[in-house]
Amino acid sequence: MKINVFGRKKGLVATGKRQLLKALNFRDIAAINSLILELETILGSEKLTELIVNDLMVECDSDSHSWFCQIFLGQAQYEQMAEKAQSNVFKILVSKGLEPGKDFSCGPDRSLIISDRAKLVLLTQVPQEHQAAFESQLESSLVLDPVTAIEQQLGCAFFANLTQIAIQEMELLSNSQGAAYLGVLLAGLVSRHPQLKDVDFPTKFIVNALQRLSPERAMAILNDPETNPQFNETIIFGHLLAAMGDKEYHRIAEEEGGISLNQLKKLDLVWCGERRLSELVAMMEKWAFPK
Repeated sequence: MKINVFGRKKGLVATGKRQLLKALNFRDIAAINSLILELETILGSEKLTELIVNDLMVECDSDSHSWFCQIFLGQAQYEQMAEKAQSNVFKILVSKGLEPGKDFSCGPDRSLIISDRAKLVLLTQVPQEHQAAFESQLESSLVLDPVTAIEQQLGCAFFANLTQIAIQEMELLSNSQGAAYLGVLLAGLVSRHPQLKDVDFPTKFIVNALQRLSPERAMAILNDPETNPQFNETIIFGHLLAAMGDKEYHRIAEEEGGISLNQLKKLDLVWCGERRLSELVAMMEKWAFPK
């Protein structure tokens, strides 16, 4: 009777890979070490490395991938590998005609900020049978563009709406008023969401807000000498609420009844002055419902 040695070896490797993936998911270091030694006797070091890199690392989730690399490669080598991997990804995207800062950029902790187009390009670089697993890993390492993330949280096209409001406002205000309006508005938005600076949101917003003005007026607003701009925050609050789709935004002036508690809670999602608006909300709730 002939014994199919090749088939038996293949079965042992498949079983070992399944067990290794399970041990990896459970963070069982002892089991991982034991299985690696067992598979190394069957495959040899080179083939085992190929198995881990090409199969195991593709099939596991990104948290398990990072954990394995840090534990078994060491933090320094893992950091070096992560840096090289990100560099290779950026090279692929550039070679396909995508633009840094527009189609992709680096987020915190080496996470990626990429457009849908960049994501599709990366997926085409992966064999079809591994695309689903790669896409799930890619999703967990991505950081949504902060503008998109904030709008998803709010459930509306907040920044697009606010841009249209600002465009109209720039046509009505004087140059110094326009500069103050943009300065106070953007300072509050960025103070509440500092990540907006990472994608150069203030510059893009200003450029869009000034698009209907003559070049002379736009330059006068941009070159306004005031270093500590002041603007009526009630007007800004009304514009923020309008951009969020609040139907009562026009009634926040004191003569119309003043700003409501619910409106303050909405504003706290997007804007911050010297103090968080949530602090004012807490004080108002304390007054309304004393213990």
